[in-house]
Amino acid sequence: MSNLSTPETTSEPVPVSTIVDSNDPVSVLTAKLQDDSTDILSALELIKNYESKDNFEESKKIFEQLHNTFPFYAPLWSIHLKENLQRDEFETVESLLAQCLSGETENNDLSLWMTYLDYVRRKNNLITGGQEARAIVVKAFDLVLEKCAMFEPNSSQFWNDYMLFLEQWKPVNKWEEQQKVDMIRTLYKRMLVVPFNSLEQMWNKYTQWEQNINSLTARKFIGELSGDYMKARSLYQEWTNITKGLRRVAPINLRSVNKKNLPHTIEDPEFVQQIDIWKKWLDWEKENKLMLPEETVAMRVSYVYKQSIVYMLFSPETWFNYAISYDQNESTIRKQILTLGLQANPTSLTMCIKLSEIYSMENDIEMIKTCFDSTTKTVQKLYKKNVAEKNTDKIEQLKEKLTYLYCVYMNTVKKISGLSAARSIFGKCRKLKDNVTHQIYIENAYLEYYNQAEGYKTALKVLELGLKYFHTDGQYINKYLDFLILLNKDSQIKTLFESSIDKIENNSEKHAIFKKMIQYETKYGNISTVYTLEKRFKEKFPDETMIDTFSNRYLIQRRNMIKKLELPYIYDEFDEMPISFTYGGKRPNKRGHDDDQSGSNKRFHGNNGKSHEIPEPIINLLKVLPKRQYFKNAILDPTSLVDYLINQIEIPKNDKSQ
Repeated sequence: MSNLSTPETTSEPVPVSTIVDSNDPVSVLTAKLQDDSTDILSALELIKNYESKDNFEESKKIFEQLHNTFPFYAPLWSIHLKENLQRDEFETVESLLAQCLSGETENNDLSLWMTYLDYVRRKNNLITGGQEARAIVVKAFDLVLEKCAMFEPNSSQFWNDYMLFLEQWKPVNKWEEQQKVDMIRTLYKRMLVVPFNSLEQMWNKYTQWEQNINSLTARKFIGELSGDYMKARSLYQEWTNITKGLRRVAPINLRSVNKKNLPHTIEDPEFVQQIDIWKKWLDWEKENKLMLPEETVAMRVSYVYKQSIVYMLFSPETWFNYAISYDQNESTIRKQILTLGLQANPTSLTMCIKLSEIYSMENDIEMIKTCFDSTTKTVQKLYKKNVAEKNTDKIEQLKEKLTYLYCVYMNTVKKISGLSAARSIFGKCRKLKDNVTHQIYIENAYLEYYNQAEGYKTALKVLELGLKYFHTDGQYINKYLDFLILLNKDSQIKTLFESSIDKIENNSEKHAIFKKMIQYETKYGNISTVYTLEKRFKEKFPDETMIDTFSNRYLIQRRNMIKKLELPYIYDEFDEMPISFTYGGKRPNKRGHDDDQSGSNKRFHGNNGKSHEIPEPIINLLKVLPKRQYFKNAILDPTSLVDYLINQIEIPKNDKSQ
């Protein structure tokens, strides 16, 4: 098990050859894992390749690395267990079960626990083991019930299996016959108060069973249970409506693994929608409509949080919400969750910073450094990879992420260890040169300014140093001007403006700086200078209307009162945003993908209400199939088949280039 007190990845990386042979799948997949240890698909493909050659030792190493990185991703444990059960590796199975079903990284996934049940039933043969074996299996069923089945709305398979196990018991005497009846009745009582799928079918089965046992007592037992059953049935329907669209899909074995049944990533169109549905489920559980004791409610909520981690493994927000669901005093648990979240999302700002906050509360400077150093190192590695691949969009994003991490790192260290320690972080960041953005210089300048008596002198030196690297960056010039205005350095303001304005490459940034200077001169300079600036501004930006330029000159506390009070037909709240942050004139994006709310519902129908034409081959197939009237019993469950085809089968894309 990984050491949960440190955010570093504890397992050794998969060794990689210096030269990748593109014709060798093992070489290619190993190289992918070396680049990204969180690439589950490549790891499982590599395992599949090893096992096809009976190289189980190598596949075991990959599995161990995956378990160390993703101990809460239950499908990996299930796949690993099934592979070993197929080879009768019972010692390995017992060891794996001990790792994934107990301790700090205990999983509560029902599918995984059902694998545990399969193992127990296989090891305890009722024919040879008799009553003792039956007792062990019943105990195992009860354990699964308490751990997860009683919290899981999609638990019909478990209840069916448990009931079938008891029904198949053939008592040898009257005492055992009565014991069987009592156990079945007890199970029904536990089952029929839980909101789960197939609840109605089980209720019908129960009422018939009571009638068959004793028609005289049936009404009494059924009456005692009917109120709780009706409530559970109503709440299951309510849960179904709340979680409509929730996709809980995972590979059922090694052969079925593909992109469609692995955890969602931010690139998925329905990523945000899925996060929101999980939140709705959690809120619903917290309302406690089942009127359960507080302790049981906490267990149900914890169950949903852990389930959300399984399917939203790469969502920092989901990990963050799970961690803070524990009280602030339970810092150890919070650290464990965030550390595991950071292993799964090693470049996450959210988890790195939140984890560092907890260590800050404990004044643990070494763990703060470990946390930030590990994350920045991973971001740098990813940055270099994207530079090599010339992925421009990703490069800029990673530069921003790396810079932001260093800014927070620097400020965090300052609060605990002082200005000297913060300067060392700034020095380390400066050495990265082109790998970072201008924000680190701005942040360090303000840090110096606010943390020493003559700090503005050091701050100015820092900003002047940054000018060497960012003299064409309009955002940097804009923020530099803000600082000089704060210090009331009139001559330096004008010098910076004149020396920089013609070097700025981005027109929208140049536009913002002109407006800032016009506002500054209007407030603190003279009107003739304002007119001169306005003339130059108009030459550069001929499409700018004079009423806009004029009204913007007289902003009061960043508010354009002329437009708001007298020219409402051209007023926009966007005008009141700080000039420093309005480059490009783009409005801030809302969270989420407004155009992608339909999620999986678009698979067949779409949300536009338009019907899709059925392809002719399908119509021809339907014509030759026998009519349903010819079949008395359903030999195939269509719902399960469709679900399998949608979620477990990946149809290869047609490569027209070949």
